[in-house]
Amino acid sequence: LDPKDPGLREVLLLMGPGSLGVAAAQINILVSTILATGVEGGPSSLTYAFRFMYMPVGIFGVAIATAAIPDLAKHAALDSHDDMRRTLSWGMRLMLALSVPATVGLMVLALPITQLIFEHGNFKADSSAMVSQALFYYAPGIVGYSLVKILSPSFYSLKDARTPVLVSVATVLSNALLSVALYKVMGLRGLPLGTAIAATINAGLLFWLLSRRIGGLDTAHIVRVSLKLVVASAAMGAAAYYTEAALHSAFGAPALIPKLMRVGGGIGAGLTALVIAAHVLHIEEFRQATDRVLKKLRG
Repeated sequence: LDPKDPGLREVLLLMGPGSLGVAAAQINILVSTILATGVEGGPSSLTYAFRFMYMPVGIFGVAIATAAIPDLAKHAALDSHDDMRRTLSWGMRLMLALSVPATVGLMVLALPITQLIFEHGNFKADSSAMVSQALFYYAPGIVGYSLVKILSPSFYSLKDARTPVLVSVATVLSNALLSVALYKVMGLRGLPLGTAIAATINAGLLFWLLSRRIGGLDTAHIVRVSLKLVVASAAMGAAAYYTEAALHSAFGAPALIPKLMRVGGGIGAGLTALVIAAHVLHIEEFRQATDRVLKKLRG
């Protein structure tokens, strides 16, 4: 711990803005929680739903960002923007290959999953309805939260901590304005929707600014893959929804085992449809992304 060491000084100077830059999500949740205090059970329902929503980000987003960030730092140090563009395009396409299906899956199975995990003891059907609605509106933010995991560190690798901080401030302000406006129109459901939109704004601003900074981000390729993923995820969502509905008709008891069968069957059918659709549409990024995640889970 040598205060004269230039590397240490550089890290300390970047830590303050860096910490603020990644704090937008937590500040947004705080704002939503404060606004939700007017509804009985509102804050706790948002907390439960956000934990579910953020789980794919923690697993998928971190796994892919961990693989990409060292290469991004190396390319930035060598001032090789072409290599940065290729690495960023690869990382974002893999992020999308996992986050888009995760978004659709949580939206389609929000209520059954909530009932399976939480609906026990004093946690009744009305509580499940509140949490599942919050989860449904939080879920579209998964894509934005995931992309920020790789876009924000890209600025730090370029030794630019100012831009992510400014974007985070803009995100927090937009979340507050959206949450207040949507809360007046939609009630409690407007708060998670405002947070999801703010997360998308965060990712969109970072993408645009980074594209300008390094001369493009292979946008056409990313859009093509995204469209294929939307189609594959729609097939997955339909399979999951109708399978769970059929199983609910056959095994509608509120006991744990029937709930587990319905959710497990829906997830299984959805994943099967997703794998088939990804193969038919030649989505190579989906295979690469799942390989990465499975490797991380195996340690």
